[in-house]
Amino acid sequence: MACVTLPGIFRDGMVLQRQKPICVWGEAEGADTVRVSLAQSSAVAEVIDGRWRAYLPPMQAATGLTMTVCAQGEAVTLNDVAVGEVWLAGGQSNMEFQLRFDAEHETACRVRNPDIRCFEVPKRAFAGQEKERDLHYAGIWRKAGPGDSEYFTAVGFYFACRLWDTLRVPVGVINCTWGGTSASAWVDESCLTGELAFFLDRAKEARAQIDPQTEREEYRKIQQSVDAMPPMMGVINDQPIFPDEGMKATMAHMDRYNLCAYSPFRPSGLYHAMLQTIVPYTLRGVIWYQGESDEYFGSRFEPLTRALIQNWRALWQEELPFLMVQLAAFEYMVEPLDFVPMRRMQHKIAGDTPHVHLICAMDVGLRYDIHPKEKRPVGDRLALQALHHVYGLALMSDSPSLYAARRKGNTIAITFRDGDGLWVKGDAPGRIDLTVDGQDTAEFTACVKDDQLLLTSDLFAGAGSVTVRFAWRPFCDDNVYNRAGLPVLPFEVTVTEE
Repeated sequence: MACVTLPGIFRDGMVLQRQKPICVWGEAEGADTVRVSLAQSSAVAEVIDGRWRAYLPPMQAATGLTMTVCAQGEAVTLNDVAVGEVWLAGGQSNMEFQLRFDAEHETACRVRNPDIRCFEVPKRAFAGQEKERDLHYAGIWRKAGPGDSEYFTAVGFYFACRLWDTLRVPVGVINCTWGGTSASAWVDESCLTGELAFFLDRAKEARAQIDPQTEREEYRKIQQSVDAMPPMMGVINDQPIFPDEGMKATMAHMDRYNLCAYSPFRPSGLYHAMLQTIVPYTLRGVIWYQGESDEYFGSRFEPLTRALIQNWRALWQEELPFLMVQLAAFEYMVEPLDFVPMRRMQHKIAGDTPHVHLICAMDVGLRYDIHPKEKRPVGDRLALQALHHVYGLALMSDSPSLYAARRKGNTIAITFRDGDGLWVKGDAPGRIDLTVDGQDTAEFTACVKDDQLLLTSDLFAGAGSVTVRFAWRPFCDDNVYNRAGLPVLPFEVTVTEE
């Protein structure tokens, strides 16, 4: 009799992607073929070296189905299978952020909707780590409702709710995240070449300082201490954290093993240990919230993000849509971080890469807390982009972005793409910085009129050049919106006299 096994994501209650061939795969020692059946559809796959892969024909949305996988007398049966929309939620802690920590968690966690489901890929940094960590809450398909929703990715939950409200089909979110990770942890080693070889070289240098005989045990102790810490995500830090000597010593010890062979933060580690466990589960696209941990690596952030998008698309052998979250307003938690250059890079990537789109989250950020507690706006905005750019619905989905800036006399008029119905929340437009002929000045007024941002100053007349920066700081207000309630993307522009 054959022994049939499936990857962990194939479980009771799973959501499969509609309107695409459905990939099912696994192992079957002692068998020549495997038959996969779902509703009235079936597919047969040849077993080669113990492995097989089958493709069921595309299906329309459905619920309450049963999948059976058979091989020479053995059958695996999966119940309560749904067909609908499947999205992969990737990134670090702001995508990992669970609904139980969200500002609206009490209301959101009471929502009952069996068509909204979430699977969290178990946080395993290396083969066998699942035996050393308590991962009982992960690796199952949960349905939206009390007792389960609290473990959803909050961004993914609000994203799925918004999709379901419009599409009225089951929505499954696959949460594949780990807080604090660089994008280098989520790509194959073959992507880390040229200037990106820095990440492999850095890890090699770090490991050279570690005793390989004690490496695993030392990291196991660090992981246990981290797992034992009480969750603090739901608490807002309203002032910077200044570590005492004891905390500094602990952080230094953790940093020593940060890139060891068992750390989730090492390059390519989670690519192999987590991401590849769900490839090539059929998807509609990816929602991505990451970058905070790559602030340290400057200009490498842009090529690294581009490499990740290319790498993941190659894994799934299709140009998957990537919907990205621009890093929120933030200034200082344990140390100051400047996300201004990274926001510019994210904007550039979305602007020149097919099927990559960017949402603005500047208005939900917290000055001294890197984890915004209001995830509904983020999930809703990602869903709007999916509904428009992926599902083809005619609606406003993109934040206003700079289109043109013209100066005449003492007035600068700035117009925007997607700027219809421009309005200000509050008394005046948020953070605007002006430089006139190389000198910073606050001698100007700003207002919104007829879908334009108007700046007025007597200094403009006769000036050689004026540079306007909007929300171009690590932390600041971004309170100018279009009629869809989407905030203006940060911009910098230099304007000369017409």
